[in-house]
Amino acid sequence: MLRRSRPAPASRVDLAVRDADLADRGADGVWAAALDERTEALLPTVVSLSELTTSLALDYLERLSRPLAALTPSTGVRLVARAYTAHLAVEADPPAFGAVDVPVLGTLPPAKDNRAPQGLLNRVVKASRGPFPAVCAVLPGTWEGFVTCCAYRVHEEANRSDTPEWLERPAVDGVARFGWVLRQVDIFYRQQPERA
Repeated sequence: MLRRSRPAPASRVDLAVRDADLADRGADGVWAAALDERTEALLPTVVSLSELTTSLALDYLERLSRPLAALTPSTGVRLVARAYTAHLAVEADPPAFGAVDVPVLGTLPPAKDNRAPQGLLNRVVKASRGPFPAVCAVLPGTWEGFVTCCAYRVHEEANRSDTPEWLERPAVDGVARFGWVLRQVDIFYRQQPERA
């Protein structure tokens, strides 16, 4: 009888790993570090996402919690908020992060009474996967560096809790992409987050 081997556990992204990753990226690493710092400064000013995108985020994170044991509800919420807030930072000053402009989603179904139209969650998930580079304002290397920064922040927070395993980098990337696209949804529907 053959036994399936368990995949190797995810490695922790600590400060040394983050700094080495950013240094290897050159200008992209500098922009990623700047985006991480600006996002960290802006996070306390975002109380919550809009009513529309909050419900989408909670539905998505509930779906992910089943297959991703390391993705706790609080980690998921913080990661979505971090990427959403990073989008706000880039909107305010694209050149500071190596961006030329801020592309947005093309067309989405009409919203009714600030409620998500049917199928919107699936559209957001799809946009955060294949066509994501088309709606991501920053360069691919800058995004990858930002994901490293997000993994570092998530792992630092998990280090202070009783989470038994580290959230893998692909999962961090996927949830961060989703948070970024949620800001695009709010732009499309002319919604704003609740600010402090």
